Amino acid sequence: MTTAALPELWSDWCAVARVPEDRIDDASLQAFALQSGPSKAVLERLRRAAAPPVEPAVATAWPTAHSCDRSSMRRLLARGDVLVRDRATDWQLRLRLRRMLFAAVLSAPASHGGLGLTRSEIRQLRPEDVQRLRPRIGVAEDPESCAACAVWSWLEVIGTNSSWSRAGLRSLAHRRDDQMVGHRHELPDPSPDWLTCVGVLPAIDRWGWMDPYSSLHPSSMSVVVRAIDALLDGPAPMPTPEPEPRAPVRVFTEAEREEVYARADELTARVAAILLEYEQRS
Repeated sequence: MTTAALPELWSDWCAVARVPEDRIDDASLQAFALQSGPSKAVLERLRRAAAPPVEPAVATAWPTAHSCDRSSMRRLLARGDVLVRDRATDWQLRLRLRRMLFAAVLSAPASHGGLGLTRSEIRQLRPEDVQRLRPRIGVAEDPESCAACAVWSWLEVIGTNSSWSRAGLRSLAHRRDDQMVGHRHELPDPSPDWLTCVGVLPAIDRWGWMDPYSSLHPSSMSVVVRAIDALLDGPAPMPTPEPEPRAPVRVFTEAEREEVYARADELTARVAAILLEYEQRS
């Protein structure tokens, strides 16, 4: 049985009914459902907790052509990091890129440093599941290709979306991680409210709105998988060159400033003399 935290309603019922919390069998579930009236989501969560862990034989969501290339996930994360840091990437696309890199870590085989989950398992993943699985996520020497850092960045996004305003999420999405040095996953979670989210892979619309109450649609999940395949098979992205720095503004010395003022006074006097002469003639 999983070590993930069990629903509080189940724990309370077990304390009252004097039933061990880890005894999740058909008889206990029937009594619990009859006496406590739990939601379907709670019952399903208990059934998942009671089910023995099943390791998938093949990471079916990972592109088949790269299933034997153990460096493919690190290469994908590095390429995605280039796009995330690119100054030409708009903030809505930056959100989708972070989500794609997170989905890549979930779907990549364990031999690559991922979790090897299927598409269905990815869509049904809950925060407590991610918390339990995080120790199994691979770590790379280079932060740009580190799976644990990619997960950290996405959890920051959904935590910000859960606890802050849309403006806060947009401000985060504008960040290019240029100021962050070293491995992000070694830092504390900046937005621990991700643990209160309903799901961990929400939909993102064209305007950057994230739906915190539903998981990515299966068709959208297919689009994410195709994007992973395209980024792996395509040419390595080249970052947009940074703009040339502006020339420093010239600062006048006191002597130069006095010279300019003297010439301006001379020019003003000449113009005044011309106007006076014109008035005397007319």
